[in-house]
Amino acid sequence: MPHTLSRADEITRALRDDILRGQYRAGERVPSERDLAARFATSRGTVREALKKLEQLGIASIQPGGARVVPVQECTLDVLGPLLELNEFPDAELMGQVLDIGTLLIGYAAESAVERGAPAALARVEAVIDEILAAEPEDLAQIRVPRRLGRAFAHASGNLVLLLIINGLRTQLPDPRRVLGGPPRLDPKALKRVVADLKTAVTRREGAAAGSFMRELMALMRAAAREALRSHRSSANETPFSHRVYAKEANS
Repeated sequence: MPHTLSRADEITRALRDDILRGQYRAGERVPSERDLAARFATSRGTVREALKKLEQLGIASIQPGGARVVPVQECTLDVLGPLLELNEFPDAELMGQVLDIGTLLIGYAAESAVERGAPAALARVEAVIDEILAAEPEDLAQIRVPRRLGRAFAHASGNLVLLLIINGLRTQLPDPRRVLGGPPRLDPKALKRVVADLKTAVTRREGAAAGSFMRELMALMRAAAREALRSHRSSANETPFSHRVYAKEANS
């Protein structure tokens, strides 16, 4: 059963999107509780609850005299998902930054796991690798190879902070079925070549090599995602919103 938003949640989302679209500049005061209550045809108590939720998100600060917009650079990771979801398709530059960070994290996870992971944890990584190598080409997209391997390496690394950061980043990403029409389709031959090299690195406990092959795998995924997004977006003929509008205003 789909989750029904409360009135306060609906107002929070509307104001959040107004802020992220640049309707209210960083440091600017949002309308008063009275004005917002009139706009949304609700009570001031409901508006007050919505403003508290904005503050919890990190996008507004409640001060004497009203709530003010916080620069996006000072927000938490929780604002990333809303930025990516503002339009039908995510901003290409922002999505590129997400993949850059994801590549760094997963490369480090692989290197750390191979160098310091427990034998049992690495055995689970090798089991995932074997599953990928045994899969039919048409099944590889559904396995979501980079995600499976990245998660396996993060767990094997034993680094709780790394795992929490990766989990937090993943929860902010849009569903690829919505923005790409499905998981990115990597070239099966190229993918299996890299995964085979990765298996060798794991077997030999060569951490630097494992990290390098995971970064190569992420590069393949990035190219496939870029092509899928371009194709999907062209069919919709959409001009994407850019987070740079808000970022520029925050710095002005």
